Amino acid sequence: MPGHSYGAAERFILSREFFGMKLGLENISEFLASIGSPQAKLQTIHIAGTNGKGSTAAMLDAVLRAQGYKTGLFTSPHLVSLRERVCVDGRRIPTRSVTAFIDRYRKVLCQRKLSFFELITAMGLYYFARVGVDIAVIETGLGGRLDATNVLNPILTLTTDISHDHVEILGSTVARIAAEKAGIIKPSVPHLTGILPAAADRVIRRQCEKLNAPYYRLTPQEFLPRPDKMSFDFSSNGLAMQNLHPSLIGGCQLKNSALVVKAASILNDSGLKISRRAIREGIGNTRWPGRFQVRQYQRKPTHVFDVCHNTAGVRAFVESFEAVFPGRKAFVLAGLVKRKEHQKMFDQLSAIAHGYSLVPLKTGRSTDLAELMRTVNWRGVPCRKFGSLKTAYFNLLQTCTPDDIIIVIGSHYLVGEFFDKYGIK
Repeated sequence: MPGHSYGAAERFILSREFFGMKLGLENISEFLASIGSPQAKLQTIHIAGTNGKGSTAAMLDAVLRAQGYKTGLFTSPHLVSLRERVCVDGRRIPTRSVTAFIDRYRKVLCQRKLSFFELITAMGLYYFARVGVDIAVIETGLGGRLDATNVLNPILTLTTDISHDHVEILGSTVARIAAEKAGIIKPSVPHLTGILPAAADRVIRRQCEKLNAPYYRLTPQEFLPRPDKMSFDFSSNGLAMQNLHPSLIGGCQLKNSALVVKAASILNDSGLKISRRAIREGIGNTRWPGRFQVRQYQRKPTHVFDVCHNTAGVRAFVESFEAVFPGRKAFVLAGLVKRKEHQKMFDQLSAIAHGYSLVPLKTGRSTDLAELMRTVNWRGVPCRKFGSLKTAYFNLLQTCTPDDIIIVIGSHYLVGEFFDKYGIK
């Protein structure tokens, strides 16, 4: 029935989580065909990876916008509003466009039982085609081969990083996970990878050879971090640039930024025009909340927010923290989902933690805190559990001094809840 409010449209979209996660392309392909195959009208770049794909997508989008292209950016998950997932020229999809899409296609969405992610993907592709973006940067949701985004005919595909995550779905070895990620590789379409484990690199390379897809990879020799550990020099594929300074903080972001620079050089070879000015400006002005985001206050502790939620992500966070705050430790406010390598994550955090405050997440995927308290070796770091984020945060503010540091970490759910509750942007 037409004429719903945005709130009603949003509730309908979120209700699709009832259908769970669907791995496979038949359902979304049939729906897209029924609405005019918007993906066929788009020029796209498709990005997969365990960690770093969102940051890489955001930086690449910023570089393309700096060059003057009208861009679409599709990412997941969101922190506060599901509209964050679909952006054009850095602006979220308007509420009226979400409402219009749901009003128009609600009946067929119900008939086909599209999942939440299938619906969001379809809506994003439809919106990008409708407003006529020049190019869209699309991040996969989970894996690649059977991910709902894998309906594209991209001009470039990327794999940022491969490590253990979602092993119950993607496989328990790096090679198996790589095989799922490699599903986005398309015949004769260039594929670029970050610095991958050898087993993953072999899988990606073989898939490129099988599909006659030009294979590129970032190597440690192509980018050189500068002494400040916040900038780098780059030289590869005929492009040399010095003192590139990403706006996103951390050693992992230097690698992601270098991957974006190399992607820009490949896109130049493919016919897109991307200047050195656009590269420098784009990576220097990218805004990507919740990724080693530092907020400083006059009469409160410094806050650091990060959505890292697996062992490799936590390791990268700790390395970044030690570089930005050498010799310092922090009070860690953490919320985690089930089926993660919790012990390994806290082993990493123990190097920088004064103490842990554990909180439940507002999702059925939240880990059991009592079980976590029993099973994890905290390495001598004090640990308490709380019934809510509000209670834990109030306790920290009562016990910390303005010279202390509070880390909010472990999940998009937690960082998103904090941003929503306390007005962080």
